[in-house]
Amino acid sequence: MLTTGPENTNTNNMMDGVGMYAAPQYTNTFVKQKEKPVYGKAELILSALMFLFSFIFIKFVVYNVTGLISSLLFVAFFTAVIVYLRKKGFAFSGFNKLLGALLFIFSTVFTITDNSFIKFLSCVFLFAAGAYFIYSVCAGRSDVERYLPYAMKKSLLEYPFSKFSAQADILSDKAKDSETSSNIKRVIIGLIITIPVTVIVAALLMEADDGVNRILNSLFDTFYSDEIWTVIMQLAFALPLSLYGFGLIYRCAFRKDIRELTDEECAEKLFRKRLVSNLIFYTAAAPVLLLYVLFFVSQASYFLSAFMGKLPDGFSYAEYARKGFFELCWIVVINLGIMIIMNLHSKNSGEEKTTILKIYNIIFCVFTLILIATAVSKMVMYIDAYGLTVLRVYTSWFMIICAYIFLLTIVKQFRPDMHLAKHITIGFTLMFAVLCFSRPESLIVKYNHMMGKVTADELEDSGIYEMSDDGLLAAVNEGLMQSDEARERSSKKHSDHYTDDLNISTLLLENK
Repeated sequence: MLTTGPENTNTNNMMDGVGMYAAPQYTNTFVKQKEKPVYGKAELILSALMFLFSFIFIKFVVYNVTGLISSLLFVAFFTAVIVYLRKKGFAFSGFNKLLGALLFIFSTVFTITDNSFIKFLSCVFLFAAGAYFIYSVCAGRSDVERYLPYAMKKSLLEYPFSKFSAQADILSDKAKDSETSSNIKRVIIGLIITIPVTVIVAALLMEADDGVNRILNSLFDTFYSDEIWTVIMQLAFALPLSLYGFGLIYRCAFRKDIRELTDEECAEKLFRKRLVSNLIFYTAAAPVLLLYVLFFVSQASYFLSAFMGKLPDGFSYAEYARKGFFELCWIVVINLGIMIIMNLHSKNSGEEKTTILKIYNIIFCVFTLILIATAVSKMVMYIDAYGLTVLRVYTSWFMIICAYIFLLTIVKQFRPDMHLAKHITIGFTLMFAVLCFSRPESLIVKYNHMMGKVTADELEDSGIYEMSDDGLLAAVNEGLMQSDEARERSSKKHSDHYTDDLNISTLLLENK
């Protein structure tokens, strides 16, 4: 007897005298079931808070440049994160506590200044530093990562997106066992069924009575208003942001099967990138260095003029300073790019770095520092002639940051064990704090007035009219502008750019 399986003895199905047997039923026992998320009351509360924070962020930070509300939002968010991590049993090292304190301090920037650009930079800083803070606490770090870019990649990209659906999975799992959820489904079904009847009745009532017609038209206008659709868009943007933030915290807190980032693993990743012979890079970089030498020699009088405080023939102060800045930007980008590629892909790099490669790094850094020093000298000449502006302050700040990084790179060539990422992080944080908390526009107005670079009759060309309330308040305090005019300009700017007035500068200006 032929059978289709070892236990198939079914001979009941017959066709034309030939036995037809039922096909055997196979069950795929290897289908991977979706893992049920692990969660408790703390995760449900965190999920609700994350969506609330995300909506407030979109509404009052992305759609509005605010003051006090933004500060309170970041303070509330970091507080909630700390409470949650404490509840999950994570310990906070001294480094974690310092980083947490910095997050709270920088959260106040939105309240102490009205400068929109600085608020934007602060938002980016808090976003990146906050993600690293969560990663650092959960990973038990006690210092800045030696391989910081890899840690930032994990905290900003890998961890959040690896658990991007965690919040939705938890809420979905919770809803399955909820009687309230079942009732909500029944209500939705009932509403869907009654929609056609409701529309017909509404149309008939509108035709029958003018009062009903006005009421329903008013409701329709409200529903289709710009405000309602703005809120809908804000909710739509808040959802992925909430999933991202919750995914980051959840992945860091629930560390099952997580692959810890170690210095050895990072060093191995960098080692695998070393594929090119050092001689190739030496040969390729040599013409660039020679070109720099020829450039400096041919333009010696041009560059030395900055240190001597004299203008080259055919240049104005503005042209001379502006030309130097763009030269600096290009040289910084090119030199930094060359150095990164050389040190990342040379076969003999890292702990095996050759003396020649160190010399190349030093030469590139020295050439860049010479240009930076020259550009700073040019900027000093420009400021001495025309005074400070916002762009000149930002430019000078940027040049100082670049000089600091290249100086550290030179030191790194003599001290291979130096924690470069830590020193760059500390220096940048300090410089960023100076930029944020100094309220630069206020200092600019005070400096220009003190040095006689601006008077009450020269306000239109001074750039004060384009400043935020930080500058306007300083102009009023220095007697350069009437308080009524300053308040009028302030009100128009906040109205035109949809910015809030809950910051110290605006509130002080309103009371002048």
